[in-house]
Amino acid sequence: MALNLDVEATFAVLPGIILITFGDEDTRSSETYVVRSVAGYDMYRLGRTNRTIRRVLKSRISVGQGVKNIERILATPPIYPWWIMLLDYIVISFFICPLFWNGSWQDAGASALLGLMVGLLQLLAGRFNNYANLFEVSSAFLVSFVAALLQNHVCFGTVSFAGIAMLLPGLALTTSIIEMATKNMISGTVRLVFALCRCFMLGYGISVGSMLGSRVLGLETSIALMQGQIDSTTKVGHCLPGPSKFWWFMFLPVLSLAFNVSISAHWRQWPFMMISGCLAYTVSYFASMSEALSPLAPAIAAFAMGLFANILASFYNHRSAVEPILGG
Repeated sequence: MALNLDVEATFAVLPGIILITFGDEDTRSSETYVVRSVAGYDMYRLGRTNRTIRRVLKSRISVGQGVKNIERILATPPIYPWWIMLLDYIVISFFICPLFWNGSWQDAGASALLGLMVGLLQLLAGRFNNYANLFEVSSAFLVSFVAALLQNHVCFGTVSFAGIAMLLPGLALTTSIIEMATKNMISGTVRLVFALCRCFMLGYGISVGSMLGSRVLGLETSIALMQGQIDSTTKVGHCLPGPSKFWWFMFLPVLSLAFNVSISAHWRQWPFMMISGCLAYTVSYFASMSEALSPLAPAIAAFAMGLFANILASFYNHRSAVEPILGG
């Protein structure tokens, strides 16, 4: 953008801030501006911003008009109200339980209630800045504590992870790896460390919550956590078989739609983002059925999703490849 506008500027994007430096060849001086940005994803505003930049680069509108468009985009209220985002937590926790951890209907119902609790805590964190620093730890603690209390009725591992599914830093880890692969080492390393620290905080919350819950039930030790046995295959608690795989492909579009809502995607952006997500899951599912390809299933799914996104961007010049990738 700066090269096309003949402006001498450099940019450094870090989590939470953007450093912009403007140089002056005549005086051989520079000015650096620090712009604070709120962490999060807003695909609707990103799509509008991308279209504005393309129109400026193609001289369809002036730079001044482009700045006015950006100001209007920044002033746009959130596309979805708070109650839809709260409902989104419930939907994601419910459908991700059988899809990702083969949970039963009973586990899915418990996960939905825990997702509601996490969504309420998210609203609380948005209102009180002091609590926002404790949001991840407290959410993981409460979810694992309740799941431990219900272990006689639900599968502990499945319900715990499904309840905090919205807090897992999968997208942050993916973004950090992409940035480091494209030689953006500083921002990629910062995002990677942040994502790993978030994993540690969630793990600590789950560990303490499960330990306290097991003690309340009169158990001497925590639920298999101290032995490091907690993973997607842990059978701790009342674990029932999940629904048939026929239901999986019915749940998948709904879960993909819910993920699109969680990153504030407009309904016009849904189709290609949902196709990308369903494509990645389907490729991963069938690749995992082969013993030879099973270890490479996630990589094959990511390759298929990236290939689809770049082919889409090649055929539709107005559409960015970021949308399908985030949708997947």
